[in-house]
Amino acid sequence: MHASSLRDACEERLGRLSLPHRFGEAQLIDAVAAAVGRKIVCEAIDMRSAFACGLRKRYSDREVIYYEKNASPLHQRQIIAHELAHILCDHKGDVDLNDVMSDDELADLMDWSVLGVSARTSYETEEEIEAETTATLILQLMYRGAVLPASRPREADERWDALFA
Repeated sequence: MHASSLRDACEERLGRLSLPHRFGEAQLIDAVAAAVGRKIVCEAIDMRSAFACGLRKRYSDREVIYYEKNASPLHQRQIIAHELAHILCDHKGDVDLNDVMSDDELADLMDWSVLGVSARTSYETEEEIEAETTATLILQLMYRGAVLPASRPREADERWDALFA
Protein backbone atom coordinates (compact mmCIF):
# COMPACT_ATOMS: atom_id res chain seq x y z
CA MET A 1 0.00 0.00 0.00
CA HIS A 2 1.27 3.48 -0.85
CA ALA A 3 2.32 5.56 2.19
CA SER A 4 -0.29 8.29 1.67
CA SER A 5 -3.15 5.82 1.22
CA LEU A 6 -1.93 3.87 4.27
CA ARG A 7 -1.94 7.06 6.33
CA ASP A 8 -5.41 7.98 5.03
CA ALA A 9 -6.76 4.53 5.96
CA CYS A 10 -5.21 4.75 9.45
CA GLU A 11 -6.58 8.27 10.01
CA GLU A 12 -10.04 7.18 8.87
CA ARG A 13 -9.98 4.21 11.25
CA LEU A 14 -8.94 6.46 14.15
CA GLY A 15 -11.64 8.97 13.22
CA ARG A 16 -14.28 6.33 13.95
CA LEU A 17 -13.15 6.03 17.58
CA SER A 18 -15.12 7.92 20.20
CA LEU A 19 -12.21 9.91 21.60
CA PRO A 20 -12.47 13.30 23.28
CA HIS A 21 -10.23 16.11 22.08
CA ARG A 22 -7.88 15.56 25.03
CA PHE A 23 -7.42 11.91 25.86
CA GLY A 24 -5.01 9.66 27.70
CA GLU A 25 -4.14 5.98 27.59
CA ALA A 26 -7.16 4.86 29.61
CA GLN A 27 -9.59 6.66 27.31
CA LEU A 28 -7.78 5.30 24.26
CA ILE A 29 -7.95 1.74 25.58
CA ASP A 30 -11.65 2.15 26.39
CA ALA A 31 -12.38 3.58 22.91
CA VAL A 32 -10.59 0.71 21.13
CA ALA A 33 -12.30 -1.86 23.39
CA ALA A 34 -15.70 -0.33 22.57
CA ALA A 35 -14.88 -0.32 18.85
CA VAL A 36 -13.90 -4.00 18.75
CA GLY A 37 -16.32 -5.28 21.40
CA ARG A 38 -13.69 -6.97 23.57
CA LYS A 39 -12.09 -6.10 26.88
CA ILE A 40 -8.47 -4.92 26.67
CA VAL A 41 -6.01 -5.51 29.50
CA CYS A 42 -2.52 -3.98 29.59
CA GLU A 43 0.22 -5.36 31.81
CA ALA A 44 3.78 -4.17 32.34
CA ILE A 45 6.24 -7.05 32.60
CA ASP A 46 9.99 -7.49 32.40
CA MET A 47 10.59 -8.36 28.75
CA ARG A 48 14.32 -7.63 28.58
CA SER A 49 15.14 -11.27 27.94
CA ALA A 50 12.23 -11.74 25.55
CA PHE A 51 12.23 -11.49 21.78
CA ALA A 52 10.04 -8.34 21.77
CA CYS A 53 9.28 -5.20 23.78
CA GLY A 54 5.54 -5.58 23.27
CA LEU A 55 3.25 -8.57 22.90
CA ARG A 56 -0.46 -8.99 22.27
CA LYS A 57 -2.46 -12.14 22.92
CA ARG A 58 -5.84 -12.36 21.24
CA TYR A 59 -8.61 -14.36 22.91
CA SER A 60 -12.24 -14.75 21.86
CA ASP A 61 -13.45 -12.37 24.59
CA ARG A 62 -10.45 -10.14 25.35
CA GLU A 63 -7.09 -8.82 24.26
CA VAL A 64 -4.06 -8.79 26.55
CA ILE A 65 -1.19 -6.40 25.87
CA TYR A 66 2.17 -6.92 27.56
CA TYR A 67 4.72 -4.12 27.43
CA GLU A 68 8.23 -3.60 28.77
CA LYS A 69 8.00 -2.28 32.32
CA ASN A 70 11.59 -0.97 32.24
CA ALA A 71 11.04 1.19 29.15
CA SER A 72 10.61 4.95 29.40
CA PRO A 73 7.02 6.21 29.76
CA LEU A 74 7.11 7.51 26.18
CA HIS A 75 8.33 4.15 24.85
CA GLN A 76 5.68 2.33 26.90
CA ARG A 77 2.99 4.58 25.42
CA GLN A 78 4.29 3.84 21.89
CA ILE A 79 4.28 0.08 22.56
CA ILE A 80 0.73 0.18 23.91
CA ALA A 81 -0.45 2.34 21.00
CA HIS A 82 1.22 -0.08 18.55
CA GLU A 83 -0.48 -3.12 20.09
CA LEU A 84 -3.82 -1.26 20.24
CA ALA A 85 -3.37 -0.51 16.55
CA HIS A 86 -3.05 -4.25 15.84
CA ILE A 87 -6.36 -4.74 17.67
CA LEU A 88 -8.05 -1.85 15.89
CA CYS A 89 -6.81 -3.07 12.49
CA ASP A 90 -8.06 -6.59 13.32
CA HIS A 91 -4.64 -8.13 12.73
CA LYS A 92 -4.71 -11.82 13.54
CA GLY A 93 -1.10 -12.02 14.69
CA ASP A 94 1.79 -13.23 12.64
CA VAL A 95 4.20 -14.62 15.23
CA ASP A 96 5.14 -18.26 15.05
CA LEU A 97 6.31 -18.89 18.61
CA ASN A 98 8.33 -21.87 17.40
CA ASP A 99 10.66 -19.37 15.74
CA VAL A 100 11.45 -17.55 18.98
CA MET A 101 11.12 -20.09 21.81
CA SER A 102 12.29 -23.55 22.64
CA ASP A 103 9.79 -26.41 22.99
CA ASP A 104 10.19 -26.32 26.80
CA GLU A 105 9.51 -22.57 26.91
CA LEU A 106 6.49 -23.05 24.66
CA ALA A 107 5.12 -25.84 26.88
CA ASP A 108 5.32 -23.56 29.92
CA LEU A 109 3.68 -20.69 28.04
CA MET A 110 1.00 -22.53 26.08
CA ASP A 111 -2.52 -21.36 26.68
CA TRP A 112 -4.77 -23.12 24.19
CA SER A 113 -7.41 -20.38 24.40
CA VAL A 114 -5.05 -17.92 22.67
CA LEU A 115 -6.28 -17.29 19.12
CA GLY A 116 -3.29 -15.29 17.90
CA VAL A 117 -0.15 -13.49 18.96
CA SER A 118 1.43 -10.29 17.70
CA ALA A 119 4.85 -9.23 18.92
CA ARG A 120 6.64 -5.98 18.26
CA THR A 121 9.88 -7.33 16.80
CA SER A 122 10.36 -5.71 13.39
CA TYR A 123 8.60 -3.52 10.86
CA GLU A 124 8.93 -5.70 7.78
CA THR A 125 5.37 -7.00 7.38
CA GLU A 126 2.34 -5.05 6.20
CA GLU A 127 0.67 -5.60 9.59
CA GLU A 128 3.65 -4.14 11.45
CA ILE A 129 3.90 -1.14 9.14
CA GLU A 130 0.17 -0.47 9.46
CA ALA A 131 0.28 -0.85 13.26
CA GLU A 132 3.26 1.47 13.64
CA THR A 133 1.71 4.09 11.34
CA THR A 134 -1.52 3.95 13.34
CA ALA A 135 0.39 4.14 16.64
CA THR A 136 2.29 7.20 15.46
CA LEU A 137 -0.97 8.90 14.46
CA ILE A 138 -2.49 8.02 17.85
CA LEU A 139 0.41 9.68 19.67
CA GLN A 140 0.16 12.74 17.39
CA LEU A 141 -3.51 13.09 18.30
CA MET A 142 -2.78 12.55 21.97
CA TYR A 143 0.01 15.13 22.18
CA ARG A 144 -1.54 17.73 19.89
CA GLY A 145 -4.79 17.47 21.81
CA ALA A 146 -2.94 18.11 25.06
CA VAL A 147 -1.36 21.31 23.69
CA LEU A 148 -3.65 22.71 21.01
CA PRO A 149 -7.32 23.68 21.28
CA ALA A 150 -9.92 21.55 19.53
CA SER A 151 -10.41 22.43 15.86
CA ARG A 152 -14.12 21.62 16.25
CA PRO A 153 -14.94 22.38 19.91
CA ARG A 154 -17.88 20.42 21.30
CA GLU A 155 -17.81 21.04 25.04
CA ALA A 156 -17.86 24.41 26.79
CA ASP A 157 -14.27 24.08 28.04
CA GLU A 158 -13.10 23.25 24.50
CA ARG A 159 -14.88 26.35 23.16
CA TRP A 160 -13.17 28.54 25.77
CA ASP A 161 -9.78 27.00 24.91
CA ALA A 162 -10.36 27.69 21.21
CA LEU A 163 -11.50 31.25 21.90
CA PHE A 164 -8.43 32.22 23.93
CA ALA A 165 -5.78 30.15 22.17
